[in-house]
Amino acid sequence: MTAARVAALREVDHDRAIKQLLVALFLVGSACYVLLGSPFVPERFLYDSKKIATIAGGYQGYDSDKSFSTVGTIYRELGLADQPMWAGLLGYLLFVAVLLVSLRDRLGNAGLLSLALLAGTTVLAVVYVGTYSKDVFVLPIALIALWRRRGIWPEVVLVGAMAYYAHEFRDYWYLVIGGYIGFRVVMARRFSVRRMIGAALAALVVLSVVFQNYLGVELDFYRTKVNEVRIGDVDTRTLIEPFFDLEGPVGSFLNSAIVLLTFAVPLPLIVRLSPYYLLVAAFLVVLWFMFARAVHLSSAESRTDPRWARLVALVLGLTVVQSVFEPDYGSYVRHLTPLLPLMLAVILWRSPASAAPAPETEAETPAEDAARTPVETSARTWVETR
Repeated sequence: MTAARVAALREVDHDRAIKQLLVALFLVGSACYVLLGSPFVPERFLYDSKKIATIAGGYQGYDSDKSFSTVGTIYRELGLADQPMWAGLLGYLLFVAVLLVSLRDRLGNAGLLSLALLAGTTVLAVVYVGTYSKDVFVLPIALIALWRRRGIWPEVVLVGAMAYYAHEFRDYWYLVIGGYIGFRVVMARRFSVRRMIGAALAALVVLSVVFQNYLGVELDFYRTKVNEVRIGDVDTRTLIEPFFDLEGPVGSFLNSAIVLLTFAVPLPLIVRLSPYYLLVAAFLVVLWFMFARAVHLSSAESRTDPRWARLVALVLGLTVVQSVFEPDYGSYVRHLTPLLPLMLAVILWRSPASAAPAPETEAETPAEDAARTPVETSARTWVETR
């Protein structure tokens, strides 16, 4: 090994160590913030948390809301009904566990934008899972998706976990299962950004037909129904309203397709010209751009890794379903937060072969070079130019 190669490896190790130190300090600092009760978080971010805390404390007024009742009961059974600090720390530490598994052997691939995404992801975790939260219970699903094992069993366990979450917490996760399976089928062949977008739009077409013919409602019916009573609410500033005033499956499909687009390029947030919304919009634009870029640049080796396929399919399956149901952009970001570590894993994905420095051959001495015959010289030159 040459001196230059040794120096290059030391530089890589030094760079990786600095990144690990910075990430560790940020994660520990965020944990301390959660232990302090997450001060300065606006009240509008805590409505669900307070509702869950009330149920965990024994209040029975929300029995008709099965998902909140289930979450509140779980916190009460864990002895965390009156322990918001420990409940928040539990959720945050579970998120950190998923994040660390996602970043395993990949942090060295992170550049400045990736580190900024990691910081933003952690901030969102503090707000949305570092408290009483339904979204904490998506984290075990994310952890299962990161299972290294190949074969049918990881798929069975993952789908089973999603089905349990759908049954106990959010019914629309049954559709997420369908989206996940559909994207896995599409990804069985060469997967590209173009195919990713085409599959997402095809999924919306299928959902539009199913909703219209089997449920008797338009694709965006449930979002519209929820938002009818929220219009004008000062704490609901990012409502997702119809872009086209068209009835029928075509209109609902177009509206949902544009919502899906604005998840990646959130123009409704950008036009508000608020520093906070501009920051959130910048985060989402960079996140989805780098995610699409990672899919576009993915190697054949990456695509044959079952974890890579699971992560991409799970993220896309959820996002497509979100474009149908999410009432506002805040809810979209909240529900995407538990899967952000999986998106970071895809963004930073690099196979060991591609991540390792290219091997070097030992330099020949002048005597060895002179000893080669003309035929050897020609053959060596041909190989090196390939």
